[in-house]
Amino acid sequence: MGSEIEIKLELKNEDVLVDILEDEKIKAELGNFSIVSMNASYFDTSDLDLLSHNYVIRIRKENGVKVCTLKKRKEELESGVLVREEWNKEINSNDYSLDYFPEVAGELKAIVGSKELREIIETDFIRRKLDVRYHDSLLELDVDYGKIIAGNKEIPIHEVEVELKEGTEKDILDFIEEYLKGYDLKVVTYSKFSRGLELFQGKI
Repeated sequence: MGSEIEIKLELKNEDVLVDILEDEKIKAELGNFSIVSMNASYFDTSDLDLLSHNYVIRIRKENGVKVCTLKKRKEELESGVLVREEWNKEINSNDYSLDYFPEVAGELKAIVGSKELREIIETDFIRRKLDVRYHDSLLELDVDYGKIIAGNKEIPIHEVEVELKEGTEKDILDFIEEYLKGYDLKVVTYSKFSRGLELFQGKI
């Protein structure tokens, strides 16, 4: 189990996404983006019992490798930095098991009870990613383009994430100020899952 610390940034439109990918300062000083094809399914009961306890189960396929992830929202800092607990297990199929996460399996089973887990949301997107050594920290800059699906409805994904892999949270903010300030991006606290949840519930 580890923690995920990141800032999500909202793009005004697809043109801004393209401008960031073609940014001369980023290319010259940080290098070229790698491209990753990502597909993920999120599971909960029909009554969203796991979510009511701040848990999310996701199976993600990343360039052919499948990983089952359990996330628990921990806190949101005033700066917009999101902190989550996260457990990961590489798997060979689309099957999932609460026993993948022995530290909290008992709690999860008590929450779910006799109810069945079902896929409630799917995300399908291309991620351009860049590992960055910045000051005393290791960051990951991600630019995502694709869609979120719930039932027969879908909405687009156009977003940027800066994740702290190691180091200090301040370096995330300083990195955004130096490399992304000119794009007038808005810090947001929603995730792909939370947007998909609104779609699933018919709120958007």
